[in-house]
Amino acid sequence: MPAPSQMLRSRPVIVWLSSHVLRLMCRHARELSPLENGGILLGWRSGEYHIVVDLRGPGPRAIHGRQSFIPDHAWQVSEINRAFEASCGDLDYLGDWHSHPDGIAKMSDLDSATLLRIARRVNAPLMLIVAGSGADWSPQCWKGQLAGRDFGVDWSQRRRNSKSLTRPPPGLARAQSCRRACNDPGRARGQACGGSQAC
Repeated sequence: MPAPSQMLRSRPVIVWLSSHVLRLMCRHARELSPLENGGILLGWRSGEYHIVVDLRGPGPRAIHGRQSFIPDHAWQVSEINRAFEASCGDLDYLGDWHSHPDGIAKMSDLDSATLLRIARRVNAPLMLIVAGSGADWSPQCWKGQLAGRDFGVDWSQRRRNSKSLTRPPPGLARAQSCRRACNDPGRARGQACGGSQAC
């Protein structure tokens, strides 16, 4: 049995996912169905929120099975680095995603073990599973954390304030305009955008 500091706590979590990312994820899932497919989630954190704005697929050397998938880790690391550089250091790795063709969006024992391995290196990583078949796919997301580390959200507070979950996170509009400004080729690197953030 693992030491208590290495036990994983995972809970369903609400993330902000762009429609572009969901369409791309479902397309990747359909392409290899009935085999699993997957990749990495890219975006940023704003307080307790995870905002997923892009993803990458499995990589050219990934291995796909009916109930498992092994990504091309070296390719994914280079894609994370490329996205980080291209976004002036703004986009970052948030977690992994994969498909459960003809299945349900529920974590398996292998999924939990994978999330534990990631949580040893990344603060509160996400595990997003998209399940379904044909044109009908539904996502479910979990946030992992090691027991004994308080990376989590005060869930009782979130339930009491559930109306706030239907609105975008505070500052999201400013963050989006900063990201557009950071990608403006006429903008000097290091120049602040929105008053406080520098690229």
